[in-house]
Amino acid sequence: MAAHKWRYIEEEGVSACRGLSADEYMTEAQTEEAERQAWLKLYTYADHCALVGRFQHLQAELNLDFCRKAGIPYSRRLTGGGAIIMGSGQLGICLTSHTGRFDFNRLRELYVLFSAPIINALQELGVEAGFRSRNDLEVGGKKIAGLGIYVSPTGCLQFHTSLLLDLDVGLMLRVLNIPRQKYDDKRMIRSVEQRITTLRRELGREVPAAEMRALLKKHYAAAFGAELEQESFTGEEQARIDELAEQRYCNEDWIFQHSPQPDMNGMGLKKTAAGLLRTYIALKGETIKSVLITGDFFQGLEVFRKVESLLKWSPLERDAIEQVVHSAFAKWEESHKESLPLQASELCDAIWIAARRARAEHKFTYQGTCYYPKSEHP
Repeated sequence: MAAHKWRYIEEEGVSACRGLSADEYMTEAQTEEAERQAWLKLYTYADHCALVGRFQHLQAELNLDFCRKAGIPYSRRLTGGGAIIMGSGQLGICLTSHTGRFDFNRLRELYVLFSAPIINALQELGVEAGFRSRNDLEVGGKKIAGLGIYVSPTGCLQFHTSLLLDLDVGLMLRVLNIPRQKYDDKRMIRSVEQRITTLRRELGREVPAAEMRALLKKHYAAAFGAELEQESFTGEEQARIDELAEQRYCNEDWIFQHSPQPDMNGMGLKKTAAGLLRTYIALKGETIKSVLITGDFFQGLEVFRKVESLLKWSPLERDAIEQVVHSAFAKWEESHKESLPLQASELCDAIWIAARRARAEHKFTYQGTCYYPKSEHP
């Protein structure tokens, strides 16, 4: 049987905007009829940049004052999840294809399918990794890679991963918006290291990106019966990537979306199996002016936008909120033939908590990052 043909791309030291726009270009280029079954890109970012998840509130997740002073750019991914830093010590993995090329019933099966070659590559290095239910790869109970998947309305698929070859924890603590004044640096670093690990830490040596790339190429080829054909982006493709960067990833309308309006006066926070849920609400008397749902979740954008739309200028009544939320969830599950990992009741609770806190001075709680150990937070 002939091997599936995959396109393989390597890049070093890309900018935040350029790396993400190239990933989107790779995604939009996919069709069921394409000559190559998939495209695989293994790349690093320039030291350093910060990336937030698709549905996160950027100002709550990043220390923007520090980023600006230190010249650390930031942007927003197409995939969900939490805030991360990227640089030469974090290997980006982007696989794009079309959903019609793979046999699966639930999105969860794609996470397992596409992360298996990473697990096998780590095993060859002597590192025993496994898939954790909330879209992470872990080693000995500690996270070593975060996974994300985006599927477009036309079935174009993007699988996104950040593999920790190494990590400057001190820098990460300054970039991510964590109230460090309550902790000394050594304690903060220790608490983070209880939750995450790196290849350098596991093996006691530096693992060059080139070494990891070679292993990943080998195991992706073996897992999918693929022949990887290396080909850089053409001039025409570069032009489209630059266009996407300008339209989206360097555009403040994209970067600062999911930020509360200035009249926001209540915030509800709820930890769920689907991720950390932050819900903002603005009230006028007993009327809901607006609701904004953000978080480090991976699915449900259309449901959340529907709930936000239906609750706008609606009465501030628990029963009315529950009716809107449960109806939106039921319609999503009917059309998608599967349940969201987030429960409708959990979203109702978060919205009601925000409403109860309205007109009170709000304080952000900084628990939505990929690395910060939530159990250590006050």
